[in-house]
Amino acid sequence: MNITRNRRVFLIPIFALIFFWSGRFSLQYSELRVDHQVQVVENKGKALIKQVVTVKKELTIGKLEEGGSIFGQVAGLAVASDGRIFVLDLKDKKLKIFDSTGEMLKELGREGQGPGEWLIPAGLQLLSDQTLIVNDGGNRKLIFMDLEGNILGEISYAKKQMMLRVTIFEDGSNCLGVEMGMAADGMSYDIAVYDGEFNQLFKIDSLQMSLPFGDVKINPFESLYDYSIDPQGNIIYGRGTDYEIKYFTKEGKLFRIVRKEYRPQRISEKDKEDILKMIPETPGINLKERIVFPQNFPAFSSLFLDEEDRLYVRTYERGKAPDTYVVDVFNAEGVFIARGEFPGEGHVFKKGKLYAVEKDDEDYHYICRYQVSWK
Repeated sequence: MNITRNRRVFLIPIFALIFFWSGRFSLQYSELRVDHQVQVVENKGKALIKQVVTVKKELTIGKLEEGGSIFGQVAGLAVASDGRIFVLDLKDKKLKIFDSTGEMLKELGREGQGPGEWLIPAGLQLLSDQTLIVNDGGNRKLIFMDLEGNILGEISYAKKQMMLRVTIFEDGSNCLGVEMGMAADGMSYDIAVYDGEFNQLFKIDSLQMSLPFGDVKINPFESLYDYSIDPQGNIIYGRGTDYEIKYFTKEGKLFRIVRKEYRPQRISEKDKEDILKMIPETPGINLKERIVFPQNFPAFSSLFLDEEDRLYVRTYERGKAPDTYVVDVFNAEGVFIARGEFPGEGHVFKKGKLYAVEKDDEDYHYICRYQVSWK
């Protein structure tokens, strides 16, 4: 998976700019209807089933005794059923493998343009619990490895301008990707399904982002999106502009829309300062001066699934515990059932445990594992 989440909200568009210079019945807290063969689930602000999900930290990986971290910048996280933890490090350009206790087993990877080498290892996926896939944005290819790190093969997507994300369906048939290109008045992002040769089969959505030329200002949340794919191959997709999540079959048919009432979260001056600090200095143009912030954060920042097909929607509402955010939980039918406070980003569930990428005040990255409890 890609560790984009919070940071991806504004970092991917900004770095891209640098790179390119009817049936119907009601429930107490939710409402279900069918509209043109699309199931629409309208959730109120309160959960139908008043559950709370809590997490308790049990393991931290990467923290050094003298301070700092063994990780440069975590770009991908995956966990196998035997407990092994795989971490893709963008800065160190390494794939680091740990056992279930957090002890490093090996690290591998070589920078370059040859077979099995990468330039920008920016995404990691574990397919069918047996194949690791590294998305190399520099060489525009996918590298396939077994769980020991042995190279199995590669697939090039060089005919595309840039693929920001690539997720292969569990049956290996096609993939869901985010293709970036140039549009007449800025940049475009196509969220689409592609075949094995990266021919686009159909679009889920197309986003636009302005370029900071002339007097144009940029909203850093303008192209916010996220998606997950469930074990059946259904695509769960949403944009943060509204609290609306769409469910598509792998063939592209929309069959469910989930909505929820929410309380908008204001963007504080401190929030603005923190975001601007993450934007690098660039020659010829000061991108920080071209940023214009909306009054409120988007409705949500990321989506992820657990092993029971529950959908977790990470909001911008801060939790009571430090460095946590409120997460809304929906059951497999899209009904709002619980809330919780989760730390970190890039969340992965495996055998009832939650894994997350966390960072400290100095922006050092760590991998943390949590016990998950429902009550």
